[in-house]
Amino acid sequence: MGALRGAKGSTLEGGIRVPMIARWPGKIEAGITSKQVCATFDLTHSFLRIAGVTTNKILLDGIDIIEHLTSNAENFPRTLFWRGRRGERTWTAIRDGDHKLVTKLEDGKQQTWLYDLSLDEGEAFDLRERMPGESQRLDGLLQQWEKEVAPNR
Repeated sequence: MGALRGAKGSTLEGGIRVPMIARWPGKIEAGITSKQVCATFDLTHSFLRIAGVTTNKILLDGIDIIEHLTSNAENFPRTLFWRGRRGERTWTAIRDGDHKLVTKLEDGKQQTWLYDLSLDEGEAFDLRERMPGESQRLDGLLQQWEKEVAPNR
């Protein structure tokens, strides 16, 4: 995890940020790198396209991340959500562009942090007090997502 805060099971960068390595000789140029924010579900879209499956009638959450790499497309901001439950502890997060709101609920107590990942990948500086409007905006988006995406296991 290096300088990243958090660990597996959390929604801090140390728990969710994982490098992706892709090798496809003749398709993906060797040595290229991308800072495009992505999630595992992006691979579903990529694999379906590669397999020749038409996805225009299928509702997919992800983007075609392999196409993004092979076309040398510009990186773009995304909104992504996370929820992780372990016993009585629930971590949630939303990343919208460079801003990320993280919550931890444990034993009835909630902690919340706001970070600007463009300046603070290690999530060392909580910006909630400096940016209350952004914190409220992201919390509203996260609460709406929580209503739409059932936490069933």
